Amino acid sequence: MKKILWLCPILMIVFAVWVLIRLGFTIWAAVLIALLLVCPAIIIYGLITVSRHRGGFSPETLHTRGMPLDILAPIYDRYCPAVGLGLAFRQKTLGFAELKPGDCVLDVGCGTGVLTRLADLAVGQAGNVVGIDPAAKMIGVAKKNALLQESRAEFRLAVIEDLPFEDNRFDCVLSSAMFHHLPPDLKVKGVSEVHRVLKPGGRFVLVDVDRPTVFLWWVILWPLLFWSFTEDQVKGRLGVLMRRAGFSGVEKVGSWGGFLGFWKAHK
Repeated sequence: MKKILWLCPILMIVFAVWVLIRLGFTIWAAVLIALLLVCPAIIIYGLITVSRHRGGFSPETLHTRGMPLDILAPIYDRYCPAVGLGLAFRQKTLGFAELKPGDCVLDVGCGTGVLTRLADLAVGQAGNVVGIDPAAKMIGVAKKNALLQESRAEFRLAVIEDLPFEDNRFDCVLSSAMFHHLPPDLKVKGVSEVHRVLKPGGRFVLVDVDRPTVFLWWVILWPLLFWSFTEDQVKGRLGVLMRRAGFSGVEKVGSWGGFLGFWKAHK
């Protein structure tokens, strides 16, 4: 499934080229326009999502200047595996977390809770796993799935920039494909909050958009260099942010699909 991610930019370009040709552009003009406009279109979608006046959020969705993904909740569990972010991706994330029976774990931006429930299996009966997300519809799906799968994982509405937990509570904090939903100041505050709730020696595993290692992703993602939500990440500065929050042993430990990076740090 990991290789499917490499196909995403190709499929995006091909679809855009097809649409432009149908509109009357020559094939070479269509290719050029597609390369220049596909990613800006994604950014525009993100800006619309962040807008205070955008419809589609549940009334219970928490106020945040990040990007709650209520609108994707009904299809999220099908969408992620379809683009290569399925079980293998989740297992790789947990491999870096090195969870042990009895660990207390927090999953920030848990979405529908797939990673959270897998973490619950890893820590066993003696452990405790909590998933948080600001999107009410995501948490609703997560709770439903946990009930169906008889998972002990807990889910609640909360935001990373104001974690509702006491200091030094968790052995490990996970963040999977959520960080690019935050503006720069919330990233700083969020990582500081993660540091606060971790026990001394605790681990923070973050996987998110990073400096692309595949040229084709540069062709698609170059506009992200000009969007505040993603600029530092595309420039490879996630490690710098984690160190500024007080983390030690910060290291990029892996990558996925050519544009997602795995980072690990300790308190």
